[in-house]
Amino acid sequence: MKILLFHTYNQGYLSSFFHELSVKLIQEGHEVVSFSWKASVSEQIIEGVKVIVKRKEGYLINYRNVYNVIKKERPEVIVSNFSYVNPALLFGKIFKVKKNIVWFHSLNKQINSSATKIFIKRQFLKLTDAVIANSYLTKKELNKLYHVPEYKIQAIPFWTTISEQKKQPSSISFFKDENVINIGCPGRIAIDKNQKVILEALSTLKHTYNKFHLYFAGVGEGLSDLEKQVEILNLTNEVTFLKHLSANDMLHFYKSQDVVVLPSLHEAFGLVFIEAISLGTPVIVSSQFGALSFVNDNNKMFSKFVFNPNSEKDLQEKLKPFLEKKGLTKAFYKALYQDNFNKDLIFKKFLESIQIS
Repeated sequence: MKILLFHTYNQGYLSSFFHELSVKLIQEGHEVVSFSWKASVSEQIIEGVKVIVKRKEGYLINYRNVYNVIKKERPEVIVSNFSYVNPALLFGKIFKVKKNIVWFHSLNKQINSSATKIFIKRQFLKLTDAVIANSYLTKKELNKLYHVPEYKIQAIPFWTTISEQKKQPSSISFFKDENVINIGCPGRIAIDKNQKVILEALSTLKHTYNKFHLYFAGVGEGLSDLEKQVEILNLTNEVTFLKHLSANDMLHFYKSQDVVVLPSLHEAFGLVFIEAISLGTPVIVSSQFGALSFVNDNNKMFSKFVFNPNSEKDLQEKLKPFLEKKGLTKAFYKALYQDNFNKDLIFKKFLESIQIS
């Protein structure tokens, strides 16, 4: 079976997920073509995957390139995500593609679409044969907001390739004093990412626990406001802004933290969560992370590492054990990943989703 996958091909871990997924499909005997918009143009075979890159330009040219690749490749199955979805659905229907699948990644609270954009997306989603939701939160929204019938939606999580990445030398450095607790917060710096709650919690905890250092990894429109808040709360000596980090730098980042805090108000999935736990890095995570919807909580451990992102006090209570070096172990988090984001089981679910009836 020939599969055409639309996603942005780059050095990021989401791109690595889609590439590894493609390689596994080839190993199963399928033919896979990957299409991406970028700043340059290229066509090459990478581990058996035909990777086509076209220059990202204006609306009409981008649509024409999608039309041309579907016309040329004649896939039996299309899988698209993000801004590739609408043209892939439209031209897939024109060329009578047997199964046209959308992989949906975002909650509307994150992208804040207008009523007009929601209406337009609903019309395009009527053309899909199936939708993969990256969490049960996303699945619920697809049904209620975009009117996609439940029978068309399957929730499938991501896995991460970060633990298989070879660590290269990096210029970034962290405190190595065993008495200093390193606290990390990766991700785009913005209001909905809610980094301010960490500063508020640590500002209070500083009176009792003064040997910690907080590292923000990321950039965004909220950076200057967050820097000002650090000054106002008198945390300048306890906070470092690392700005944008490469994939290799992020590997160093996760491995150097005693605990990572992920405080987002809304997160359809949250790759940073599974990246961290796959490496055994302890995490305190917002209850609004969609990835949690795939976690089996038979052991009732959520209360030890999941917090209400609107509650500074709740975060303080979750942080205290780590500041006292009594937090959940690295082994616990590695097992959490292995038990709930098993690559083989996820791939099996995907194979089922692309079957043509």
